[in-house]
Amino acid sequence: MMKKLWAIRPEPNFTNRMGDFLAKGMVAVGWPGVGDLGGGLTRDEIKARLCATYDHYLNELKNELAVAAGILDRFVNLVGPGDYFLVPDGEAVYICEVSDGYVFHPELDNNSPEAGYPHWRPVRYLKDEKPYCRIKELPLGVRRAIDCRLTVFAVSAAAASMWKFLGMEEQAG
Repeated sequence: MMKKLWAIRPEPNFTNRMGDFLAKGMVAVGWPGVGDLGGGLTRDEIKARLCATYDHYLNELKNELAVAAGILDRFVNLVGPGDYFLVPDGEAVYICEVSDGYVFHPELDNNSPEAGYPHWRPVRYLKDEKPYCRIKELPLGVRRAIDCRLTVFAVSAAAASMWKFLGMEEQAG
């Protein structure tokens, strides 16, 4: 099975958690209060959870409901072990390989300052806790791709140049 290349923002629930990502060997997304999304929930079931938890998705942000559900669906159901994440943080980018499936942390499923990021993926960071490189050193197509402001998204069109940059050309395809 071919590995996929994704990007993720290190700001779940509007707080930069790059330090936690590195220290705990994970990446995470927010949306606290929707509960455990594992067990094969569909995108429509995720939408229902979002609406039940965040009533603004039913009113003033109903156009953003599909975007939020898509982000959570990708993170929970489409990302897999062996896939890679680019994690842009300031001028640097961290790169990690997903090492296991989706993990829900109920103790972080609230809006307290030390919580708010209950949905995790265990990862192994390349170069340990150091940035892989500066964003401006990435291939141009990758730099353009990670300009997307979504929380989690596929870097499909630029994946071949990124695999080459990483010396993993066999992943291209």
